[in-house]
Amino acid sequence: MSNLYPEVRNKVLKFLHGPGEEPTMRVKCETCGHKANINSRNEIDPKVVDLYCTCSNPECGHYFVVKLIFSHSIAPSRRHARQTAFNFLRSLAPEEQQTFLNQARVDG
Repeated sequence: MSNLYPEVRNKVLKFLHGPGEEPTMRVKCETCGHKANINSRNEIDPKVVDLYCTCSNPECGHYFVVKLIFSHSIAPSRRHARQTAFNFLRSLAPEEQQTFLNQARVDG
């Protein structure tokens, strides 16, 4: 999982683990509906992970794989926002840059 893109990795870790806790993600057995344990995971792609699970119901014992896929971002990463803003400003002519910065000071 260390190869996941940082923003995806953080979302997966937040999804799988609470702060300083054991995994908190809940997987239910499709066969009987009981809680299942995540035994291991296999990174297929930086945005796709297979979770190998076993049903905790001893009468079931279903062993199955759940595919965890990063879908989309709700808000862009702050890490990329500064670089995007910088690139945008660099693309402007010097007088447009100054106008933009002056307007930002007034609005901010």
